[in-house]
This record gives sequence, C-alpha cells and structure tokens, in this order.
Amino acid sequence: MLPEKDSTRPIRPVAAGELDPLELKMKILLKWKIWRIEAAIKSLIVAEGHKPFVWSFGAYYIDPKHLVFVVGIPTDEERDKLKALDSFRSSLRELLVKYNWPQKARAHVAFDIESQETVDREDNGNWWYHYK
Repeated sequence: MLPEKDSTRPIRPVAAGELDPLELKMKILLKWKIWRIEAAIKSLIVAEGHKPFVWSFGAYYIDPKHLVFVVGIPTDEERDKLKALDSFRSSLRELLVKYNWPQKARAHVAFDIESQETVDREDNGNWWYHYK
C-alpha cells in the first residue's frame, strides 16, 4: 500500500543537484534561529559589563548538532570571569530552548568563550587558525 500524498511536498521529484523547497525552508529557519541566539548571547554578555563579539560556525545544515557559538572577549581576565559563572553557562543553554533549537541537537551544541589576548598570544591574532 502506498503512503498518502503529503500536500506539503512537491508533486514532481526533485532533480539531482536541485534543492528540495522544504529542505531550503528548514535551512533558512535554522539560520534565522542562529542569528537570534547570537544576538541574545551578546545581550547577556553586555549585561555582565563586557564588550563581546559573537559568531558561530559548523555544519548545522547537515545536522543541527554540529554547531559552535563563539564568544570573543577582549581579555583573559574577563573570559575567566565569564567561564566561572555557572549561571551564565546555564543561560546560554536556555537560549537553545527559548529559540526552539531542535531538541535532539541541544546537548551537542558547543559554546566557547575565548579572549582576544589568548588568540593574539597563541595564534598571532588569527581567530580562524585558533579554531582550525
């Protein structure tokens, strides 16, 4: 017996190399959620009195668990203070719930806090090499 027709799926088959419209919508939705989470992380850190830069990387479009949020802080001292705050760590995790990141992926998403001082010292100021 054949499954019932799903009216949300395209009637014609998707050609090789062509993106499924539903898949495209999901990728756009995930990226939108990432932008919202990044903005919320920045707000949390500004509330702590720091001047952060926040970005993310990963293959979340393959599987949402492959995602890392990076919080860049100017000094080692500020980084250590943020890392010591358990409430800050739990606030970061709560953002995944707030912005409805896929539940099965939440435990795998990483949050890293690093200082510009460390990147300058260890990788000549190059963030890309630092995370390579």
